[in-house]
Amino acid sequence: MIRPCLLAALAVGLAAPVPAQTPPAGPKIDLQASGAGTGSGDGSATASGKITLAAPWQLSIHVVTIRYQKDGSTKTLNAFVPVKGDKFTTDVGLKKGSYRVWAVIDVKDADGREKQISSDPQSVSIP
Repeated sequence: MIRPCLLAALAVGLAAPVPAQTPPAGPKIDLQASGAGTGSGDGSATASGKITLAAPWQLSIHVVTIRYQKDGSTKTLNAFVPVKGDKFTTDVGLKKGSYRVWAVIDVKDADGREKQISSDPQSVSIP
């Protein structure tokens, strides 16, 4: 009599759904970029953002690379910007045109394994 009840309890326990486990949030860069022209064929692009690091991630270096790539070109202009706390900001002079802008930085986990993360690219126009 006890055996069928025990088997029924085990069967129900095994068939119960396992709660979904969400993976821990990884490191990410949120970037905001904008551009302004002077009216004489040049201007500036402002890039600022925040780096979000969930445990066990930490910064490998405290300098973020902001990359500017003019539409139709394969070359990039790289600005090296110090990270203060978890934020960064920079202003770079550029020629008139449309640019793709993104941020890149290296992070490491608790075991010292490094990984490069980047932001989503933004479009910036210098009129």
